[in-house]
Amino acid sequence: MLRCEVRQEGRTPLPTLDLAGELVIGSGPDAQVRLPHTVARAAHVKLADGAWTALVDVDVDGVPRAAATTGSIGAGVGFAFGAYRVAVAPAPAGVVASTPQRTQSLARELVRAMLGGGEPPTLAVERGAEVGAQRPLAPPESSLVIGRGDDAGWVILDEDLSRVHVEVQRNWDGIWIRDLESKNGTRVEGVVIGSALHELRDGDAIVIGNLLLRFRDPAEAHLRAGLTRSRPAPPSAVIVPARAGAAPMFWVAIAIVGAAIGGLAWVLAT
Repeated sequence: MLRCEVRQEGRTPLPTLDLAGELVIGSGPDAQVRLPHTVARAAHVKLADGAWTALVDVDVDGVPRAAATTGSIGAGVGFAFGAYRVAVAPAPAGVVASTPQRTQSLARELVRAMLGGGEPPTLAVERGAEVGAQRPLAPPESSLVIGRGDDAGWVILDEDLSRVHVEVQRNWDGIWIRDLESKNGTRVEGVVIGSALHELRDGDAIVIGNLLLRFRDPAEAHLRAGLTRSRPAPPSAVIVPARAGAAPMFWVAIAIVGAAIGGLAWVLAT
């Protein structure tokens, strides 16, 4: 198992990732250590069997390495991707592998810093009381309780809300929501959720009482947009312009064929 630490220059390192098996550092959705698409290819470096392989040119321990170069991870090795650094070393004995949700969550946190201003995930009221009101979610590890009572962190005066209705948690493994045994329940994208944590995705619609809340995560949207831009555009249809006089020649050909068919029919009839 390998321990990977990702940091951006001038910022505090993110929590480490402890990952097993063959790993890829890159910007693609299948990368176990995911970086912004502005600094890394979809698959940039592969880690397997105690060795690294550069799939694209990359700086390794301060030395430029060309694609297809390999080397030993040994006690540790560092890769540079623009302003981002990824340190890789054997994980301490007995650690538990990080979840896929943590991999994606840390990728979003890196993008937030790149976008500037933090670009926090946000809840906005689209229907019901206080339409247009928004609430950014505090940095990990934090939670926000929504309800109509004074004990809620976001008080919304809707008679169909419970005093404490739902809790939204933002942690290093993603952004989650759970119902707090409310009177009228909670739906996310039309699905009733209970007290178990349910992961939120950018664009999700949350219905509580008479309210419709929309969850927005600019970092997740940016990662999706980067994936779309990285895909090659489909080939355009090639349209061959008709030559001058092509249309008249077409009708002449039709006339000749028609005359031939008519002549054949006359011969057969006689």
